[in-house]
Amino acid sequence: MKKKIAAAIIIVCIIAALMPTTSHAAVTPFFMGVNDTLLPFSNDTMPYVVGGEIFVPHGIFSGVDVHSVASEALERVRIYRGASRHIDFFTGRGVTEDQDGNTLQWPSARRVGSRFYVPLRQVCEFFELTYEILDIGRDIIAQEQMRVIRIRPREGFTGYNGPTFVGSNRNAIRAAYNEYYGISLSPSPPATSPMETTPSPPVVELPPSYNDVTIYHSFYNISAGGTEVILELLEASASPDYRFCFFVSADDIKENAGLIRRISGSGHAIGIWLTKGTYNEYYETSALLFEAAKIKTVIVSANSNIEQLFTRADDHGIVFWKMSRSFVYDDTYSVDEVTDMIPQHSGSRQNLFSSCSENMALMLSGILSFLSENEYSVVRITETVTPV
Repeated sequence: MKKKIAAAIIIVCIIAALMPTTSHAAVTPFFMGVNDTLLPFSNDTMPYVVGGEIFVPHGIFSGVDVHSVASEALERVRIYRGASRHIDFFTGRGVTEDQDGNTLQWPSARRVGSRFYVPLRQVCEFFELTYEILDIGRDIIAQEQMRVIRIRPREGFTGYNGPTFVGSNRNAIRAAYNEYYGISLSPSPPATSPMETTPSPPVVELPPSYNDVTIYHSFYNISAGGTEVILELLEASASPDYRFCFFVSADDIKENAGLIRRISGSGHAIGIWLTKGTYNEYYETSALLFEAAKIKTVIVSANSNIEQLFTRADDHGIVFWKMSRSFVYDDTYSVDEVTDMIPQHSGSRQNLFSSCSENMALMLSGILSFLSENEYSVVRITETVTPV
């Protein structure tokens, strides 16, 4: 009996010695796919499986037009499609709510280190998605039984069926698996005849980076109906890159004092939007702002026909943000039209003025994603920033 126990211990030790040294704690080694795209095989994409439930990284749904923002400070993850449909996971309290404030009896989102995981089945049902678990054949990965979880729309999907999706990605799956587990394969090169030439490796183009292009993004017209949603989105991000300047008029202050206090409390700058273009208007609006929110500001802007009247602002200690070299967009634009107008030449600077409309709330996540993915330098307008 003792010999059997000793033999078992030796076998366990051998298996442990052969295990990969990379730490894979908290994730389950499944590949993930969205529609016909195989996602990278890494800790940032793998699911977290516990108690029979599959949890996935919160950002995994972007390929099916379902987006997310997470805040470690607020202990909250928001999964959303547009401005009118979302789920909030409050990880600290273990509570999940929909956009109407209804508590959902779902498994709580989980936080592992700096990553947030949300329940796959429930999120898919909420946003009318589906998922399938596909086997990866031993002819692709011989070391162990592997699977890929693919998320796609529930209706109207016209992409590959499951086996074709796996087969079309066989080489990428094998290469990603070997890289992740540190498996080095050195097959002998195939024999070539003297007339044959070895093809050149493909050229890998890096994504563009415009970090030397400065973007000043600001908002106006906070009465337009989308301000609450815009603030929710920006607050959930909890990132200094998502702090902007909101320009408010005298009417805005009279009608929305509480909203202005919330804007300031969230770390955004406040400027004054002129409708008449006189210094008296600035001083009167400034007094209203201080009375309503105890905020003083010397940042001023106005539309192009008014800015001509507001001359020699420096003599009055006022920072005037001109509409020249600016792009003002509203409900007549789409995300693609906005991003197409953002400069891509080195050293350029541009103001983005946007109305706080419901359409803006729908577009904002796409615009911010574009700025982030292309590494634009997004700067908040403050009294100490040189105006464009």
